[in-house]
Order: sequence, then C-alpha cells, then structure tokens
Amino acid sequence: MDLILMRHPRPDVPGNVCYGRADVLPKEDTLEAATRQMCSRVLATLSGARRPVAIHTSALLRAQRAAERMAFEFQVPLLVDERLAEMNFGAWEMRCWDDIARDDLDAWAQDVCGFSPPGGESAREVVLRMNAWARALRSRVSSASEVHVAIAHAGPIRLHTATALGLPTTTCLTWPLEFGHLCHLHVADDGRARLIRWNA
Repeated sequence: MDLILMRHPRPDVPGNVCYGRADVLPKEDTLEAATRQMCSRVLATLSGARRPVAIHTSALLRAQRAAERMAFEFQVPLLVDERLAEMNFGAWEMRCWDDIARDDLDAWAQDVCGFSPPGGESAREVVLRMNAWARALRSRVSSASEVHVAIAHAGPIRLHTATALGLPTTTCLTWPLEFGHLCHLHVADDGRARLIRWNA
C-alpha cells in the first residue's frame, strides 16, 4: 500500500498562536487554490495512471474542508477519523506561545514523548492513536497497489512517519512540512514503511 499523508492548508490563525485540537478554519480565500495544488502534488508523486482509492481526513475543519474537495476531484470516498486529529494542547489551546509559562515549555522539551500540557495529550498518545488508525487501514486494504491519502496535521504526520520507519519517536519532529505538502510512504503488510518523498 502507498500512504500519502498531507498537511492541511494554511489555517486562518496567527502563526504565534498554539492551536491543536482547536477547530480553526482554513483560510477561505486560498482554500480552492491550495486544494488544487494538493491534488497536483498527489498525482506528481504517483507513477503512471495510479489514483487514490480513498481520501481520509481528520475531523478538524482545516483538514476536512480540503479533503472534501479532494474526494470530489478524485471521485473517491471520504473517510473522516478522529484519530487523525492534531495533538490536544489542553489549556494551551489558542494561547500565544509567548504567554505559556517557560517552565511548562522547558518540561515539554525535556520529555517530548511523555509530557502532556494541562488537560491535553502527550506525543506518545498521538503515536498510539495514529498507529491504531494505520493498523485499521491496513486490515481493510485488499491490494498492495492501493493508494490512500490522509489529510492530517504536522505533528501526527511526523510522529507516525518516525514510527512507520522504525525510528525513535522524536526523529522527524524537526523535519519541515509545509502546509498542503505531503509525506509519501510505501507500507508493507507488517506496517514497516519506506519513505518515498517528504515535504513534496
């Protein structure tokens, strides 16, 4: 199976604001163009006449709005799954990063996998739900040639990529992944993956 994980288009929120599970909207004035570019990126990473068999998406609107348009463009099912959501930052949600206590941010940096913001979730919890989603997807795949596209979020995409490649959890956290760009993995039946493209 080929799995293409795409970061959602740019949301309508300032860049210095912490947003994770907050359901911020995509920038409406650029959404159509961004979605067309995302479709083009999917086709550019595939060989021959291959096309997605389904578009999967986080339930958060910044992902789902683009996924709806992509599913229509490719004429394939749209599958919404809460497990593809961004990390829940709890009490930090929609606060400026500069307003979050330095001690809390330092505690996070010292334990990236295990630390949870107050009322939020840890990176380890994100890994577990992303892995559960990926296992469920693999169990439904009927052909090794299938292509599945998931519109999700930078954190979960980076964390899942590290897990799928058999790397330490935090390996990919600093890898740049721009809005509307993709990670292309070829996934074996056992879940181990080979990275085809990153930030394409």
